[in-house]
Order: sequence, then structure tokens, then C-alpha cells
Amino acid sequence: MSPAKSNDGSSGSDASQIVLVPLTAAFATVASALHAEGFDDAWGEDAIIRLLDVPGAFGILAYRPGDQAKNAKDQPLGFVLMQTVLDEAEINTITVAPDARRMGVGRALLDAVKDRLVAAGVTRILLEVAVDNDGAIALYRQNGFAEIGRRKGYYARPDGRKVDALVLERLI
Repeated sequence: MSPAKSNDGSSGSDASQIVLVPLTAAFATVASALHAEGFDDAWGEDAIIRLLDVPGAFGILAYRPGDQAKNAKDQPLGFVLMQTVLDEAEINTITVAPDARRMGVGRALLDAVKDRLVAAGVTRILLEVAVDNDGAIALYRQNGFAEIGRRKGYYARPDGRKVDALVLERLI
């Protein structure tokens, strides 16, 4: 898969580009750092590599290219990790760096996932999201996901609180 670019809705300059590449074990350190920015119970490099090694799994990494003229590094923006089985897929995790939220990164990742899954004959995507994750829920609903269930007390917060998970589905 060659890098795909999509505009994130800002100025349209090179700095506003979102580049998508396959998430491979070589990017596990980057993915682990992104996951730690988005989740209390972040996954380490080994966990991400093990998940990528599962048959039917794949991931997509989003980044903004650095400005070579200024010797600026590429900026990791987010990633999604998927698992497919026959005609179904599950989003194992998706995260966007806090300073890249509401810039089209999540939408770009979900669009790329959908395109790949449609090409593979997948017709259904599932995911779980904490009921208190308003930003993620809004993103999923805007992208055609609908609630099909709830798991009581599914997530444990650092303070000991239990938070329900919504089970969402999108037919593609």
C-alpha cells in the first residue's frame, strides 16, 4: 500500500496533509506512544506487535510530514488497529494524538479502513467505546456507526470507577 493523502480540512498546505501508511512492527514504538496519549491502560510495543501478528489483523498509521526545509520531523497523528474474520471486522483500537483531534485524522483512518475492508469483502465493522468518550462517539456516529449493545462496567478507570462500553456497528 502506498501512502495515501487526504486533506484534514485546514489550510491545504503540505503541513496540513495527513499521510496514511501501513502500521507495521517497525512503527510499534510510535503506536505505543500514541496509545499512551489516548488511553489510561495503554498497550506497549509488544502488545501491538502481537496483535499485528494475528491472522487477519492490520493497522494504519497517520502522520503529518515534517517540513524538510526547517529540518522538522514527521509528526505521528494517530493509528487504527483492526482484526478481520471472514466478512466481519473489529476495531481493536483507534487513537488520535490530543493535539491532532478534530482535524480529520480519525475520519481519514476510518475512511481508509472502510476502503480496505470493502475491497476484502467485509460487510460489518464492530467496536467498543466508553460511554464517557464523547469525542469518539461523535466521530463514530458521523461515520455511520450505530449502537447495538452495551457492556456494563466494561472499562475500569484509574480511580476505580467502572464505565460502560457501547457496542457499535457499521454495515458497509
